Amino acid sequence: MLLVGNGRLITRSCTNPYLENGAVALDGETVQETGTLEAMRAKYPGAEFVDVKGGVIMPGLINVHTHIYSGLARGLSIDGFHPANFFEVLDGQWWNIDRHLTLDGTRACAYATVLDCIRDGVTTIFDHHASFGEIPGSLFAIKDVCAELGMRACLCYEVSERDGAEKCAQSIQENADFARWAAKEDSDMVKAMFGGHALFTIGAGGGGEPAVHRSIGD
Repeated sequence: MLLVGNGRLITRSCTNPYLENGAVALDGETVQETGTLEAMRAKYPGAEFVDVKGGVIMPGLINVHTHIYSGLARGLSIDGFHPANFFEVLDGQWWNIDRHLTLDGTRACAYATVLDCIRDGVTTIFDHHASFGEIPGSLFAIKDVCAELGMRACLCYEVSERDGAEKCAQSIQENADFARWAAKEDSDMVKAMFGGHALFTIGAGGGGEPAVHRSIGD
């Protein structure tokens, strides 16, 4: 039994949403009970105590939209890059990053993102990944980092034709391989989605030309 207390407790309960000096009793992965620190210590005298020293105790946050591939791009400034519209921002910065991202780079970005999430109280992430420099195995690399650090994750790969048919096919295959693995694993810590990029980078039919080539002048 673990007792986390001596902090401002936010429970999200309609009957008792906030305790100024609260505590949470945990039995393994299960929240057993919440209450005042005094009451919980009296009820669970043998529990290991974690003192939050006046901090906030609350349910974990969920990051419902993140991009791990940009985890190391904070503060990035590219010399000579002066985009004039949204497409130029994408093509000159974000797609430029993911076109050079290998599995090692994906892992590094995953560590940076997940550690930041843990620091900020996030316990679950939904990630829409792109690493067109090296696609196969990228979702599995992210999954391994999340498992190591204890982060729940729902992952998918960004399907797009912006870098050609072969990369698009690899993207679809990565989604399929990871979805099959996740379904077989059936873990409450990792799930799969199927990811597609914005429609202007996915072909709209009529000859197979990627829509991104037809949309710039629209």
